[in-house]
Amino acid sequence: MRRKDRMVANIDEIKDILNSTRIIHLGMMDGDYPYVVPLHFGYEIVDDILYIYVHGYHEGKKFNLIKVNPHVFIEIDGNDEALVSGGDIPCKYSSVYSSVMGRGEAVYLANIDEKAHGLQMLMKQQTGREFTFTDAMVNSVGVVQIKVVDYTAKRRRQIEQDIIMPPLNK
Repeated sequence: MRRKDRMVANIDEIKDILNSTRIIHLGMMDGDYPYVVPLHFGYEIVDDILYIYVHGYHEGKKFNLIKVNPHVFIEIDGNDEALVSGGDIPCKYSSVYSSVMGRGEAVYLANIDEKAHGLQMLMKQQTGREFTFTDAMVNSVGVVQIKVVDYTAKRRRQIEQDIIMPPLNK
């Protein structure tokens, strides 16, 4: 990482970034080109290893790509993004941001208990609540667990002299 001053190594700060958002960008290989899809996610850290859970319909492009090549890339943006003004100097503009990026190995879960656990992690991330899943609910979706084998986190915080620009009107 070039900007060591923005590196986040503290696990509680990394969890703070992960907890601040609900969307992950999952990158997979589709032949010669990457294929990236935004998804809802859940996570847990077990024995210092980050596990990400995503779900979807049993069939489809992302699950097919994972079955062919389980090596994936994750990118998660924290919800603290803001444009910092550079005034009249274009090269002085910047952003407040936080992110987690990493490489992982994806596994399509078949065991109903593992799938239910993944769905529980996902729903906890999305809603802050715990749910009970019936076997029919669990069997109605596909669940993928990503063991993140290598990741980095980065953050540029707002500093006192920053002038934050209003969000774009879309």
